[in-house]
Amino acid sequence: MLAAQRYAKIIQLLNHKQSVSVAELSKLLQASEATVRRDINVLHTKGSLIKVYGGAMSAEDYTTTEDKVEIRKTVHVSEKELIAITAAKLIKAKDIVYIDAGTTTELLLKYLQEKDAVYITNDASHAVQLISHGFTTTIIGGTMKLVTYATVGASAVENLRRYNFTIGFFGTNGVSIKAGLTTPTDEEAMMKETAINHCKKAYILADNSKFGKITPFSFSSLDKVTVITNKQPDETYAHYDIVVAG
Repeated sequence: MLAAQRYAKIIQLLNHKQSVSVAELSKLLQASEATVRRDINVLHTKGSLIKVYGGAMSAEDYTTTEDKVEIRKTVHVSEKELIAITAAKLIKAKDIVYIDAGTTTELLLKYLQEKDAVYITNDASHAVQLISHGFTTTIIGGTMKLVTYATVGASAVENLRRYNFTIGFFGTNGVSIKAGLTTPTDEEAMMKETAINHCKKAYILADNSKFGKITPFSFSSLDKVTVITNKQPDETYAHYDIVVAG
């Protein structure tokens, strides 16, 4: 068995259970324990798993909190800029564009060029910036969420269902094989899920720090979207539509 095949099987097993022993992997892979330890070292260095005494643990990180916008704007800025530049080039004339709330999607606004398109968002700060730069803009009405300045709630979801977007851009707090795309609140998950289901083509803007993260609420499986990121993720994501910006 090739090394890449062993790596994929190790990660696949960890996607179904949180930890695995060297002895268990040796039996599964029909490889020596020394080979398995080397494989674990390689995957640990790549951030694909966490090496522990006698085996490995899943690198997927469960978190239940969400930083405020002011904090999230200061992290992974260069990576988000690269993603935003790539995403902006995808918008064409006559598109009906949905732009989700979030710090990465906010950076997208800096690079928009297409004026012959309609932009729709559930983020109040996004809407102000779009209008000030001369873009035709609609904001989805609903209840305002303090942490992200996004509109959410039943009325916002109902408003979204009236639209059919040609293209949409979404933020996420986590990208996981196990849980798909996740966000900390059920209200935001419902907004994102509804909008994705009404997009002809949906793009997730996610820097590499989001991979392996899981937050409480899933809003889409990975096979429904294209993920634009700044760095090629590990082999376990090879079957999904991943675009590396740059």
